Amino acid sequence: MKQTALHQKHLQLKAKTAEFQGWQVPHQYSEVMDEYYAVRTAAGLFDIGFLGRIEVSGSGAINFLQKVVTRNVAKIPDGMSAYGLICNDSGFILNDGLIFHISGNRYLLTTNAINAENVLLWLKKHAMADLQITDMTQSMAQLSLQGPLSPRVLENFLGQDFKKMKLKSVRELMVKDTTIIVSRTGYTGEHGYEIFVPAERAETIWDAVLAAGSNHGILPCGFASRDILRLEMGYFLYGNDIRETRSPLEAGLGGFIDFKKDFIGKEELLKVMAAGVKEKIVGFELLDKGVPKGGNSLFSENREIGTVTSGGQSPHVRKGIGLGYVFSRYAQPGQEIEIELKDREIVAKTVALPFYHKK
Repeated sequence: MKQTALHQKHLQLKAKTAEFQGWQVPHQYSEVMDEYYAVRTAAGLFDIGFLGRIEVSGSGAINFLQKVVTRNVAKIPDGMSAYGLICNDSGFILNDGLIFHISGNRYLLTTNAINAENVLLWLKKHAMADLQITDMTQSMAQLSLQGPLSPRVLENFLGQDFKKMKLKSVRELMVKDTTIIVSRTGYTGEHGYEIFVPAERAETIWDAVLAAGSNHGILPCGFASRDILRLEMGYFLYGNDIRETRSPLEAGLGGFIDFKKDFIGKEELLKVMAAGVKEKIVGFELLDKGVPKGGNSLFSENREIGTVTSGGQSPHVRKGIGLGYVFSRYAQPGQEIEIELKDREIVAKTVALPFYHKK
């Protein structure tokens, strides 16, 4: 299994590790619920170095990204980021992730762990002139600082260099003689930041951020709590909820597609729009005790209508919640359905996303 630049640090902190999409990741450092509530009420620090990081630069960068990304990259100002999709020729999702416009003709793309190598090959296959594509996955580490007190932690960490950041903004800074990139982005639904640092400085920065949050209830957090946090927000996990056999339109991601420009997969997606999708992703809550898991079958009136892609127990709504694809006629919120759990069927209700709403 692959290991992040912070692997030895996790072992020192006695984290329980697990395999995730080919990477050995920290599953939890303490109790999962302690880590979850740290993010919801204070601050949590995650190692997300398992994500792919690809830098695209050069005078041809904008034209190239316009071709391979569904978003209109020309509308992303310097120092801002946007969520977007990379589709294959058939209009299916090859990758979803953030596009960070660092400055000028320099962009950084994040990819999912499971398909980072495929995305890199896809980009190089469609590369144009005056363009540099650089795989930064091994040379650059990525941390995620999340929670309502994360601005205070970041202010302590950066000192006088800290200035309030707008949502989705990106800055390149010098900290402790190290060039880092800080973005106000995350995967938890809370105020938060992602921090990109040279791999050889990752442990130093990790320790410094934890020290900066020592008076603010910060905890190192693992993948288990992160998965609950993202599920409550209805954020998709590639390989579970979206994959290369799913269309962005089935996943309700049409709002992240600019059909006014040309991009790979556009013609096929227009055909899907004209015909209508047969299946759509939905969120649902269990009306009885139980914890749904990916692969569970969904039913309505004794007819199988779909499959769960992600599921878990939500501390926020205090119910089992999940995501799954169903036939389009069953996708509207408020639909009563059943879920097969351990040879019994539990009644559930489809709901509008997200499950989590801040007070």
